[in-house]
Amino acid sequence: MKQHRIFSILAVSLLVLVISMPAIFAAGGKEAQPAADKPIALRFSWWGADTRHQATLEAIELYQQRNPNITIEGEYGAFSNFYQKLLTQLAGRTAPDIITVDYKWVSDLMNQGAPFVNMNTLTGAIDQSGFDLTFANIYGGKDDYLIGLPVGLNGMGYLYNTRFLEKYGVKSSDEWTWETVIEMGKKVQAADKTKYLMYNNAEHWVYLIKTMLKQINGNTLLLDNYELGFSRNEMLQIFAYIDTMVKTGTVPPFNEGVLYETVYADQNPNWLNENFGIFPTSSSLIPGIAKASNFTVASMRYPVAKNAKDPGILVTPSMFLTVYKQSPNKEAAAEFINFFLNDEEAIRILKDTRGIPTNSKAKNILVADNVIPQVVSDMVSQALTGVGAAENGPSLNPEVIALTKDFVQQVGYAKMTPAQATDAYMRELSALAKTIQ
Repeated sequence: MKQHRIFSILAVSLLVLVISMPAIFAAGGKEAQPAADKPIALRFSWWGADTRHQATLEAIELYQQRNPNITIEGEYGAFSNFYQKLLTQLAGRTAPDIITVDYKWVSDLMNQGAPFVNMNTLTGAIDQSGFDLTFANIYGGKDDYLIGLPVGLNGMGYLYNTRFLEKYGVKSSDEWTWETVIEMGKKVQAADKTKYLMYNNAEHWVYLIKTMLKQINGNTLLLDNYELGFSRNEMLQIFAYIDTMVKTGTVPPFNEGVLYETVYADQNPNWLNENFGIFPTSSSLIPGIAKASNFTVASMRYPVAKNAKDPGILVTPSMFLTVYKQSPNKEAAAEFINFFLNDEEAIRILKDTRGIPTNSKAKNILVADNVIPQVVSDMVSQALTGVGAAENGPSLNPEVIALTKDFVQQVGYAKMTPAQATDAYMRELSALAKTIQ
């Protein structure tokens, strides 16, 4: 009888051992853990100022508190060397699981084999209902592939001094054309020769050229094949318009504005002293300008020509969040992105440190919390009604931008006629395109 009990105990023990063996081997000799509780280490890379770093680290800490099995290592630093470091990591297959990508890099990265998970395949893990995916695809998509989700955005528009426009009988509207600008410029000059409707700094003369060109023929300065994106007559039309702005006093003479051509309105005494009423700007710069201005500011949409082939207004993502294709933890990375972009507590921690959120849910929360000024939200909304085609790599080349600025100066200072500037610009841009191709 005693012998029978011993055999029974041995049989039960053997059965338990057999049942347990898969779990033991799966755990490497330890008790297996459910997938949700397995320790997971993620790496997340971004750039920016200290305010962005601290807010991001705080959001990461919150996520780790809620998910004790997940550790997220932040890799952050200056923008200047971020892309080169990323390219090195991608080449060595050592890139982080979650990567921040500037919109200017998208075309180049796609040509290198699109090393990120197609965001269109992650709709089950990431709530994308608050995002304008049409906008996302303009800057981050190709065919049915989307590189990531845009976190924030900047929109171009006209910021104006409400008191100035009212004083000179200028009525703001989101339906201004380029002819309206000249008409209103003449109106201000007729009332006071020392006042001007607007001021364009060096960067915004380039934006004007790019926007007008898209409205004329739908192209960028250089096509993808590095050929010119315009005809002689088309560029002549644009340079002639710049010449008209100067000659009608719509903008101040170039020699009066030269000291401030590289700064924004908050550092321009002529804006602060109400010598002109409109300053074209991107939405992200409005808070600083509004704070420095001793008058109420508002915004209206950037001009769009009648029958424009492309509305051309510059609206760009501040950055994309992507999931590295070689990540061993793609699902966990996607879940973190979902938290980062959609969780209410995370939204309130991150605020507008990455620009005005493209996620409507986040934007509405921050507007309600008075984190985003109404005028900033207005400019973004206005710009989104006329989003232009994305800039391509050749047209974003720094040397192309510098050359374009130089020829604006030639016209603005009357060193060249619009026709002379057009011929010389076409010749020099064609030569430059061959060197950067």
